[in-house]
Amino acid sequence: MQEKTPKNTPLTFCVQPEESKMRLDKFLTQKSELSRSQIAKMIKEEKITLNGAFVSKSGITLQIHDQITLFLPTKQEKSKPNNLTIPILYEDEDLLILNKPINLIVHETHQYDPQYTLQDWLQEQNLPLSNLGDSCRQGIVHRLDKTTSGAMVIAKNNHTHKILSAQLKTKEMGRYYLCIIDSPLKQDILINSPLIRHPKNRLKYITTTPNTPFSKKAKTAFFKIIDNGRIELIGAKLFSGRTHQIRAHLSKIQRHILGDHFYGYKGNYDSRILLHSHLLYFTHPTTQQHLEIYAPLWQDMLVFLHQNFYPTQNYEDFKNFIIPLDKLYQSRF
Repeated sequence: MQEKTPKNTPLTFCVQPEESKMRLDKFLTQKSELSRSQIAKMIKEEKITLNGAFVSKSGITLQIHDQITLFLPTKQEKSKPNNLTIPILYEDEDLLILNKPINLIVHETHQYDPQYTLQDWLQEQNLPLSNLGDSCRQGIVHRLDKTTSGAMVIAKNNHTHKILSAQLKTKEMGRYYLCIIDSPLKQDILINSPLIRHPKNRLKYITTTPNTPFSKKAKTAFFKIIDNGRIELIGAKLFSGRTHQIRAHLSKIQRHILGDHFYGYKGNYDSRILLHSHLLYFTHPTTQQHLEIYAPLWQDMLVFLHQNFYPTQNYEDFKNFIIPLDKLYQSRF
């Protein structure tokens, strides 16, 4: 039989130890953000190979070091969201700080990802950007999830990028978040529990014990701000920056962010996940000045807070809502 040579552009993944025993389709949904139905269609069209041979089934169990190649169509032109606004909270010759909106990913998940990204927006502004990472991560020092809004710092040069990355590791740079949860905390709490991928859903993370193989240390402080007897606005301070860290740590104590059905929220609120990076602090790499930058709440979350926790306040005055999260944290822990 004559060997077929796919004409589409190849994208190859190698199975890591913690990914062995996964089904092929689950692996690819995690790596490429393709749906299972899309993967099944690609298999039928002979556009996926495993160790050089065309795949015939979606449920093949993968082994360590397996090589999976997708033959994807030519990259599609990205479509910029209508009315996209990204406020700049601070800018100088070394860096800028943005207030990221929801439903915007920070960078591509792979080189054929058709989603419009924050990185695309940065390129369109013709800004100088650091290039320590690959081409789709220029200027990106840290991430926010697609569904999370708030403060992000962008490095304009490699010197700034290196120093800010080091500050993240030493905790000289830090972040505080605001979130609204489905049941009030019993008390302020510090959760120091490693995270690992869920064994049955590789897109989700769960807490585990420190000696679990492939787990990663994660630490979050949660503190009470205001509740209405049913739901509560709380602050969260990150001591590490793991994927879905706040959401997974809250799930550990049977609390869930409103709108976060993926981590177990079962209420009636069906809009955005009410999680916002409110305060970003660090030492400026050049001036050595300590900076604390607050990202104002986006209108949807601001309106929700006003209606549910502060209804007696004048809304026009409430638009400047800021909570001194660092001072609150320091008074509680």
